[in-house]
Amino acid sequence: MPDYKYLLTSVEDGVGIMQLNHPEKRNALGWELHNEIIAALDAWAYDDDVAAVLIIGNEQYFCAGWALDVLQGTSGDDRTRFTDLALKLMVTIYDFRKPTIAAVAGVAPGYGMDVANMCDITIASENAAFGSTQVKYAMNGFYHGMLRKTNTQRARRMFFTGDPIDAEEALRVGLVDEVVPEGRLRESALRLAKQIAEHGTELTTVLKEVALRASNMDHIGATAYELRVTHDLVQRGLFTRRIAEGLDRLRAGRSKATERLAARS
Repeated sequence: MPDYKYLLTSVEDGVGIMQLNHPEKRNALGWELHNEIIAALDAWAYDDDVAAVLIIGNEQYFCAGWALDVLQGTSGDDRTRFTDLALKLMVTIYDFRKPTIAAVAGVAPGYGMDVANMCDITIASENAAFGSTQVKYAMNGFYHGMLRKTNTQRARRMFFTGDPIDAEEALRVGLVDEVVPEGRLRESALRLAKQIAEHGTELTTVLKEVALRASNMDHIGATAYELRVTHDLVQRGLFTRRIAEGLDRLRAGRSKATERLAARS
């Protein structure tokens, strides 16, 4: 595992865990952290030991957004390089070939929220808050990232005002998928990530491809595409093994889905 200056990385039960770790700046994204996140994701993209990725800060904060001192301290070509680097990071997360989960605690302002929005699923601690705060600094937030998770009016309200919302409101409007008690963010998000990763890399990469592509198709094109994916999957040895295992569990009354449902009750 490579050594990073501002990232703590590990792999656990098929989950690549990426913990942002620059406490002096509350994980604000400067040159180094941008490059390290990109490098870690590149290293995991074709690693068969990693079927899903969890991006997390700590139980108090996730990411303070762009490193404003970098923006203040750059101009001309350097500033262009920094914004190009930000684009590279967001595209790398957005289009990552495996499922990504963001685990957010504390205030996630501006670009911090945007990074979470680029992930497939966001889990929030009760102490979390989200805001498209770039407008306060005469910049634009990233509207598309909000729009893919919440409704048009809420996305525009956040985009135009920069006012933050708390975790429960973020859950209500769909910006996050789950809110968990303070102090239990890592274990809760990791549990979900492991549930996804247990399907294995071969399947999670196919599912992520479908999630990325089908949403940009019309309903007929998407249905035809997804059926072609199904046809491909049922030809694979993975399907043959999994269908046999699944039927054995059902006959034994040990359905994983039923067990998880019962555990939540």
